[in-house]
Amino acid sequence: MSLLAEVIRCHSYFDETVFLNTVKILKTTTEGARADGIRLGKMRYIAIVYHAFNDKEKRKVMKDLAEKIEKCKIPMLRKEQDLFYDSMKNTPVILKLEKCIHKNDLVLCYFRRDLEMKNWESIKQLLTLHPNSISLFEHIEAFLEVAKHRNIGSSEVLDVFMKYTSIMNPYFMEYADFNNVFSRVKKYGRFHVSEEHKKPFKRTHISIKNAEILKNRIDEYVRDSKEGFVKTKEYERIERIVSEWKKKNKIENGRDVVVVDALNFGSGKDSKTWKSISDQFRHVFFATRLPPKEIRAKVIERYNGNAVFCDKLSADDLIILRVALEFGPLTSLVTNDRYRDHRKQICRGNSELEKIWDDFLIDATYRHFDGRIESRRGYNLRIRFDEGKWFVPVLDSDGHSPEFRKIKVYCIYSKENVPK
Repeated sequence: MSLLAEVIRCHSYFDETVFLNTVKILKTTTEGARADGIRLGKMRYIAIVYHAFNDKEKRKVMKDLAEKIEKCKIPMLRKEQDLFYDSMKNTPVILKLEKCIHKNDLVLCYFRRDLEMKNWESIKQLLTLHPNSISLFEHIEAFLEVAKHRNIGSSEVLDVFMKYTSIMNPYFMEYADFNNVFSRVKKYGRFHVSEEHKKPFKRTHISIKNAEILKNRIDEYVRDSKEGFVKTKEYERIERIVSEWKKKNKIENGRDVVVVDALNFGSGKDSKTWKSISDQFRHVFFATRLPPKEIRAKVIERYNGNAVFCDKLSADDLIILRVALEFGPLTSLVTNDRYRDHRKQICRGNSELEKIWDDFLIDATYRHFDGRIESRRGYNLRIRFDEGKWFVPVLDSDGHSPEFRKIKVYCIYSKENVPK
């Protein structure tokens, strides 16, 4: 079954030779202690491949093979086996799929089935209940065809699309998706799409309480895992240094403060990078590794007392994040680090903690490129719906667009109920 799983992962069943070889595997009888798992694996493979093809002959081959697979004896596995089999039937039924072993694959099978059957209500429900299991953007043409076939109003189409989009990324829409995917949705009906120059929502920040929760969780993670050889005394030193900076500069909650990841941006107060930062933030502090002894004195002097130097073996990215949180929830960061691994390790699937993490870093972080940083924002990066209008920040999060991470906020709404 590992071979079939690998074929699914690589989508290599489109290759004729691979397809024929997997058919041979599916024809073999299943016996032994692991028989039920193999039977379920076969049915899973058949259903996925069936929905991937529009070829009637290949679909018939898959359907015939499904008819001959032995039923699982374990009730839970037999139920899931039946669900995969039923997805190949034209029966418009909404099913509960939460407790299934292969939930994502089942959802995708039923979603593709409903697209083919043009079952709009079922499509909407699947997108609402299981958005993370569906890649709507990859099926956008089929989605719009169903809406057109069912004569669905443009406002409803926009609502379904934007709700899905905001669930998948509540902060912004990627530049490429806006141009390549939303542009197709826009052609469906009469939509108003304009750049919103006056940002309609005030900037908000995570609470002091949530900043403390995040800070404490990072401390626990570092202490428990001994991450990057960071020691308690190093954190205590950070707290002491930041406390002195806050007192000296009369800083409250990190207001007008930016912490710069100096490992990959700038070298202290050098003329090339300093102006682009100091023009936007009143208080600029740096975090970097302790330089080698032969240049240490010169480097420390260059930073003019505005830097935290961490040990060369430390997890510098966590140190930088920790410095920012020590200042407070209003602090900003200049870094290109995305903290993806640390988010997973620190939050451990806790959705509330993940939201605090994302809310802080999405708004606090400013990317840099070729000695310049993106412009400071006076608003949150959030997709919002207000009084019948969607407000959508659009940017290239990797900074590959012609204008480096230039963010535009669009106001979008439908101008009619039913498209002509």
